Amino acid sequence: MEARYILTCDAGTTGCKATVIDAEGAALASARSAYPTLYPQPNWSEQDMDEIWRAMAGCVRELLEKVDARAIAAVGLTGTMNGCIPVDERGEAICPNIIHSDSRAWPQLSEIEAVISREEFHQLSGCRLDHHYMLPKVLWLRRERPEVYEKARWWLNTKDFLYGRLTGVFGRTDYSDASLTIALDLKQGDWARPLLRDLGLDERRFPEIRPGHDVSGRVSAEAARQTGLLEGTPVAIGGGDGACASRGAGVGRHGMAYCYIGSSAWVSQLTAAPILNDGARLFNYLDMNGQDYHSCGTVQCGASAYDWALANLLRDGTDPAPDDVEAMARQIAPGAEGVLFLPTLMGERTPYWDPATRGALVGFSLYHDRRHIARAVYEGVAFALATCAGVMEECGRPVRSLMVSGGGARSGLWPELLAALTGVPTRVHRNPGEATAIGAAIAAGVGVGLFHSYEEGTEKVRARRVCEPDPVLRERYGRILPVYQAMYERLKPLFDEISTSGRFS
Repeated sequence: MEARYILTCDAGTTGCKATVIDAEGAALASARSAYPTLYPQPNWSEQDMDEIWRAMAGCVRELLEKVDARAIAAVGLTGTMNGCIPVDERGEAICPNIIHSDSRAWPQLSEIEAVISREEFHQLSGCRLDHHYMLPKVLWLRRERPEVYEKARWWLNTKDFLYGRLTGVFGRTDYSDASLTIALDLKQGDWARPLLRDLGLDERRFPEIRPGHDVSGRVSAEAARQTGLLEGTPVAIGGGDGACASRGAGVGRHGMAYCYIGSSAWVSQLTAAPILNDGARLFNYLDMNGQDYHSCGTVQCGASAYDWALANLLRDGTDPAPDDVEAMARQIAPGAEGVLFLPTLMGERTPYWDPATRGALVGFSLYHDRRHIARAVYEGVAFALATCAGVMEECGRPVRSLMVSGGGARSGLWPELLAALTGVPTRVHRNPGEATAIGAAIAAGVGVGLFHSYEEGTEKVRARRVCEPDPVLRERYGRILPVYQAMYERLKPLFDEISTSGRFS
């Protein structure tokens, strides 16, 4: 039987998914499994990697009941970024993964600032010095869990751990995940060894960096027994979920961009060089190929802000479906007759990087009703994403095309709003929930020769809808967007007071 399919393993925040994808980029079958996130202390977020491996192996077994394992040409991998998994010599996780949303390592930022300024750090890593990344988490383990720190042989991310379980080879990563450890010299594409030495960290504990299409690993006999895959099947190292989502959104050339609307949301553009910017409002990381860059602006609450409004503001004794909520929003003119929504319900990243900011619903009166709130919520998330694209334009890298993926791409309204706000045609992904898996499949496909290049793989990606910018809507929102953007600056003193004052506790 000809091996013509790619099987991808995607380990996300709330669960994992295994998908079979053909050479045309179409998802043929998939299986899903949920797993929990643990919150043992305030601001801590952890996941048990053994549980994730068992869930993923189960998904693969379920999938291979539908697809013959002999048809699998390679396995592609992707998963959440910004974690920290200490792994011992045998490949065992010594403690749970300290995942991307964990905030415990903020005191360790001062250790890094003691050896490098924030501006120098941004120039070196392409990222903002922030506690969500791996590097400060390693320092936290050294200080707070020395027994774990001393036993760790490698510091890995989610898909790197899965790669080890599948192949028996630990201590490898790709360029994209390596970048967002913030321990990488972004322009050199290698570990920032002088910085690591200044911090007293052993650079040999950081994994070997290979391109995402490297398929030198093979499914081991033990992994074959647990998953049903054929022993010896090539396994691509793959990439972090952001890099895979970009390629899976059809981003193949510099200047192309995509917008992902999930619980959080972002705009990411493929560039020839990182966008190093005043205030480090954007962050940058290498593509899986180790040559191109992804420059990204992230909104902390995307669909999660919508979900909050749906649960708390938009129900009227009923549980409206998404189509019903959108229908309510469409009854109201652009601008929601003066109602504005600031979707910063968990602080904000781009462009403010302010954990203390809160959400706000402003401008409502006795005249306004749920329809206005629905419109304002859709617009607020779109305004926040347009602000990310606006920072790119300020830096001389305007977005030239935009593909929308993620759960929010199922909305008919958000793509229309984004087209009007950015002024570029906005395409809606044919399979918006599969973009990350498709990106992992592209990397694996390059590795085994199904595609000659990442660019060829991205050309397989299709849109089911194209929204052209409406000039009337664009002019209208051009007058409203500055008012939205002024809300944060004017409300920030109050947000800071609410965050720090004991009078509310």
